[in-house]
Amino acid sequence: MKRIKLLGVLFLSIVMVVAINNCKSAPEKEVIKTEETITKPEEPKEESADVIEFTKAKEGFITSSLFQVAISSVLTDDTQRKEEARNVAEQKALNLLKTYASPNLSDKGKKELREISKEGKILDKNVSVGGRYFFLYQIQKRDLKQLVTNGLE
Repeated sequence: MKRIKLLGVLFLSIVMVVAINNCKSAPEKEVIKTEETITKPEEPKEESADVIEFTKAKEGFITSSLFQVAISSVLTDDTQRKEEARNVAEQKALNLLKTYASPNLSDKGKKELREISKEGKILDKNVSVGGRYFFLYQIQKRDLKQLVTNGLE
């Protein structure tokens, strides 16, 4: 019986040493062959003046009497695209005009600002890049900047 216990302890000791030794050994590194693919960058296409005008357009007050925002649409139908552009432009113009106006505008001032944001016109030269159509929405009014920054209640 003592002999069986001794053999059992010896067997367990050997198993533990082998298990610990396997845990300590570093895992084998897997060798992965990679293929190199060399691609030449596409030559930049010269953009027309219209594309640059619409895609990199300045937003906000261009002059004291001219305010503009840039919008785009991916709709394919011309009528729907222009309608979407107008709706988005009016909202974008209103949000941007609010940043120039006094933070504590009265309800009358807010209403007047909303009306100003709807006075603009869509400038569309049918510019499209990658299926996206670009528009400028311009509000032109004498001394508009002065009105928005100081003239509203």
